[in-house]
Amino acid sequence: MKTFLKSTLSTLLLAAIVSVSLPGLAQDDLSSTKSFAAAMFPAADASKLWLHLEKYKPEDKISVELYNERGKILYHGVLPKKSNKRNSFRQQFDMSQISDGKYTFRVTGGSQTQEMTFKLTTPTLTEALPNRLISMN
Repeated sequence: MKTFLKSTLSTLLLAAIVSVSLPGLAQDDLSSTKSFAAAMFPAADASKLWLHLEKYKPEDKISVELYNERGKILYHGVLPKKSNKRNSFRQQFDMSQISDGKYTFRVTGGSQTQEMTFKLTTPTLTEALPNRLISMN
């Protein structure tokens, strides 16, 4: 039930991001200024991350790259020119096998480039000291 609730909330969050990110722009305006819109959000599993892209110009080739803080490319992918009617793509990335640090997704399409940086950290466990209670009659 918790997993279903988390995935439903993630989906609603994605819908809100996409619908709020482009208010008042006509389709003609989008095609002349931007090639795509991108959103990044956590998955229900804490070690995974979703990347959602929507292409405005189906003919543009869009590439996605993941860099570590030293500039090394950890992932490179190119979206196909055509996918579905909406031209939207969604991919989940498993971050459990990479070390803590800062990472950047760089999405490039046409003359547009967008970078989204995030930080991975592993929480440390702290030792809980036992509580002592004193009661008096």
